[in-house]
Amino acid sequence: MRKHRQSSFLGILVLSGLIFSTCAKQERYDLFPLKAGNEFYYTYYKYRFTGVSSYTNGTETWKVVSESSQGNFINYTIEITMNATVTGIGAKIISDSIRHVVINEEKSSSLISASSLIPLWNFPFKRYQDVSHYEVKQECHSGILGWSFIFKADSGLTKYTYCHPPNQITNETLTLDSVKLLE
Repeated sequence: MRKHRQSSFLGILVLSGLIFSTCAKQERYDLFPLKAGNEFYYTYYKYRFTGVSSYTNGTETWKVVSESSQGNFINYTIEITMNATVTGIGAKIISDSIRHVVINEEKSSSLISASSLIPLWNFPFKRYQDVSHYEVKQECHSGILGWSFIFKADSGLTKYTYCHPPNQITNETLTLDSVKLLE
């Protein structure tokens, strides 16, 4: 009888542990750590053919310069600084080219949208997810634009690629080198 109680008790403990572990809250990952002061450093490459080939090689720095709350949204202003060299017929140096874009985050759902940041970024996605890696893409085919966005936990946008067919008239890539996050 005592042995039966011990094995029943052990069975209840094991079952309780399984139930508890399946009910435990899954970890949520921040796929785009937006906070004023955070900086993202990228390598930028672009090939373009419009009768003459041109190549742009350089760097982009994205810095979150402000965040403001407006109604149900938080707006993050990103300052993008580019330093690059364009080669083709002759060479052109791009030095400290600055532009500003706004990323919107809906407070209630953490949906992020930024259609003006990169031309093809016209999709919203959840900033906080149960997965540490998120990718959205469309394959490049004859006559169909191709693009890919990869986001990783605590790093944000780690890679962006774009191609314009036919024959890869434009091919653009942005690859994360490093990130500086404020605590």
